[in-house]
Amino acid sequence: MLEKYVKQTLQVSGMNPILNIAMKEVYVQIKTKRFAIMVALFVLLSLSFAYMIKNIVLGNPEVGEMYRQLYAGTSPFQMMFVSSFSGALSNLLPFLGGLLGYDLINREIEQGTIKITLSKPVYRDQFLLGKFFGSALTITVGVLIFYSLTLAFSLLFGVTITGKDLAMLFATLPFSIIYALIFLVFGMLFSVIIKKPSTALLVAIIFIFFLQFLYPMIVSIVTMFMYRDELFQAALISNQTTMYSPAWEKYVHTLRTLMYIVPSSHYGSIVGSIFGQKIEIMNFQFFGGSMFEDRTILESLSLVWQNIVALIVILLLPFAVAYAKFMNKDLR
Repeated sequence: MLEKYVKQTLQVSGMNPILNIAMKEVYVQIKTKRFAIMVALFVLLSLSFAYMIKNIVLGNPEVGEMYRQLYAGTSPFQMMFVSSFSGALSNLLPFLGGLLGYDLINREIEQGTIKITLSKPVYRDQFLLGKFFGSALTITVGVLIFYSLTLAFSLLFGVTITGKDLAMLFATLPFSIIYALIFLVFGMLFSVIIKKPSTALLVAIIFIFFLQFLYPMIVSIVTMFMYRDELFQAALISNQTTMYSPAWEKYVHTLRTLMYIVPSSHYGSIVGSIFGQKIEIMNFQFFGGSMFEDRTILESLSLVWQNIVALIVILLLPFAVAYAKFMNKDLR
């Protein structure tokens, strides 16, 4: 059985071992139940968000009017994507990455297949890179499915899609992939460190929940508590003036600093900027009017270059740790 597995992994003669392992990984992962479950969850979550915006929010005259003012100047697709589908992507892509990565290495060790694979002309780094690139390709397929469903659901709800809408949507594609890869790499790191796949799965899920939901909530509460008196005074002053408050500035600076390790904060800023969200929104300085403005995609990217760099750094650091750990790991 093990010999058959390895032959299937390295069956294409003359091909790079990394490519062989990667292609086998794609074939295996796309057929897994977890991949199908993630697609199904995206369908349910995105449809729920879209239904809520279209029928509950916009269906209420008072709420709908306020909503239209906030989204003034945007296309219907911009409104639907930013308010609905981007939330589904931001919440589900981490789980897609983490659930594909938690057993990349430890399951191979548990089943004994890694020893046989590495007894062939395959080095450890080639094996690890093959597993990573295969999973990355699977994630790319998953993200493309999500994007295709986004377009399909928008049309289903009667939303007109323009060429500019498509350009903005696909400009976010590489960042959605990088965002999911961050959690793939963390999952891969857990897979290298933790022997049992079941334990690694539990750790991966707890880690994602903490980084995505619990940590931002704690940071918000702690930061608000730190500046509560100054913010209260600033709130009283804001009734007489629209000037930007120093107390609010300190609060925002502290909050942004503490949130810098959270990938979703950078991903949200990048996607929002590409779709024309005002920079004041990302800096928590919005005081009214429309949340969006008209600008080119390149201009939007120039506003969030620091967030782009941060995403790449957050991706590379755990990958380097996982690589170093695996190269020196006892595979027994």
